[in-house]
Amino acid sequence: MQKAKKMFSVLLVLMLVIALAACSSNSQPSHLNKGNAKKEETNTKGDSSSSADSSSSKEAPIEITWLSFFPPDTDDTPVQKYLEETFNVKIKNMRIDRSNWGEQLNIKLASKEIPDIFWLWGAGDIENYATQGLLAELPVELIKEKMPQYAQSVDEVDPKLWEYGKHEGKSYGIPLYWPDGTTPFLPAYNGKWLNAVGYNKAPQTLEEMEDVLYKFRNNDPDGNGKKDTYGISARGKDGLAFAFNSVFGAFGVQPKFWTKDANGELVFGMITEEARQGFLVLNKWWKDGIIDPEFITVDDAKSTQILSEGRVGMMDGGMWMHYHPVSGKIGSAFKGAQPDAELIVGKPVTGPDGASGGLAWGSKNSYIGMGIQVADDPEKMNKIFEILEATATVDEAYLMTTFGVEGEHYELKNGVPEAKPEYADIQKRAAKIGAGNFYNMFIGKSLAMFKYNYTQEQLDLRQKLTENAPIITDELTFRVPVMSEYPDLGKLGDEYYIKFITGEVNLTDGFDEFVKEWKQSGGEAITKQANEIYAE
Repeated sequence: MQKAKKMFSVLLVLMLVIALAACSSNSQPSHLNKGNAKKEETNTKGDSSSSADSSSSKEAPIEITWLSFFPPDTDDTPVQKYLEETFNVKIKNMRIDRSNWGEQLNIKLASKEIPDIFWLWGAGDIENYATQGLLAELPVELIKEKMPQYAQSVDEVDPKLWEYGKHEGKSYGIPLYWPDGTTPFLPAYNGKWLNAVGYNKAPQTLEEMEDVLYKFRNNDPDGNGKKDTYGISARGKDGLAFAFNSVFGAFGVQPKFWTKDANGELVFGMITEEARQGFLVLNKWWKDGIIDPEFITVDDAKSTQILSEGRVGMMDGGMWMHYHPVSGKIGSAFKGAQPDAELIVGKPVTGPDGASGGLAWGSKNSYIGMGIQVADDPEKMNKIFEILEATATVDEAYLMTTFGVEGEHYELKNGVPEAKPEYADIQKRAAKIGAGNFYNMFIGKSLAMFKYNYTQEQLDLRQKLTENAPIITDELTFRVPVMSEYPDLGKLGDEYYIKFITGEVNLTDGFDEFVKEWKQSGGEAITKQANEIYAE
């Protein structure tokens, strides 16, 4: 009998230990299901206090000073209340105007107002604030431990992203990524014009593209009996970084990107021989009247307009989503102006030596940091990690912080959120109800939530247009401090970019003189430091 009592006591102790371990291992509020929870089981009404852990509801809320962009107008929005009740926190909003961000933030930092959640625009911010001792160190392994699902997605997109958040070997930022940054800008053609000049599909080589563009100019593709059409234009006013990128990609370079030379060293694309070959093609097209002569003053809106209205027959300044016939800014405008025509989107064309590649911005994006004071408060740090992981990977938390309350602020249509008209503008939505980039810094930047960005039909179009499409990205993915000493170097490149195309500067000795001037104006110093950092 005594032996049985002892065994019973041991069993009770073991059961108690197991129960306590199970409770302590669950850092997320219990109702936030991180698996494939059914949508009907989630609650996006903001009334989640009853389902949060009873133990956390008895504890004093942790105060978190929150800094991001597009803040809410008030401190009592549905999204703020949701976060406070769900995670047992009290949020103090730090409001800074995005247009004057640096100056306003510096004033607050000078008065020791350091945010706990610290939005960081890029590596320059990390270096700046880490050097001043304003950022808490966030080791990569700690981020992976506290945000396992999101961290896994970073590894899937590009493991090198972890390195970009470091300064002097220490990690200070949670890297954000842009999934669509790995998709290229693509050439798109007026399908009706293509048929009129004898093509039933998009050109696949630079030679075929040239043939099409000359016929767009000379063969009266719109049938009005006038020579009033051009082959191609570009955003010379506000998009020179990707102007005529199809042509340069056919020579394996993008002038505004850094590339690697034959020795594996970094070199600025615009000073390469490959760039010269691209400019030679464009200069020939310019002299032959193939390029829209007004391209120098064309901006984003104008480029869409002249394609839609039939001034030009081809552009390469759009990504796959821009060409969607309903939701895309270019595709919808074209369809509205020419309902009987189709926009034919092609892949990057291949050049004479087999090179090919559409310009792609890359997956690298901004960062999320934490203020230095958080380093001395493990409880607060864990809570911030918990909130960030949820807003990046949990359906309920993502939908609430991005769109608001289902049925009140948005509707789910075929599984994709559609904001009600008064909340369609994300900046206005953020101001009114707090749903947007301020509380959710992972909008469009989380593989787990990518399903809410596009409909299945849009995703099918994405795959169709970008699958196996070669890309060219910038090899200079880190900050080069000496660049700040030569702020006008970019203007020099822009100036010659136009002059090479229009023939104002020739592409023989004129190009060589530009390379020499570029190096003497700071390019040589930048190249030297870039390669030193790259070698490390």
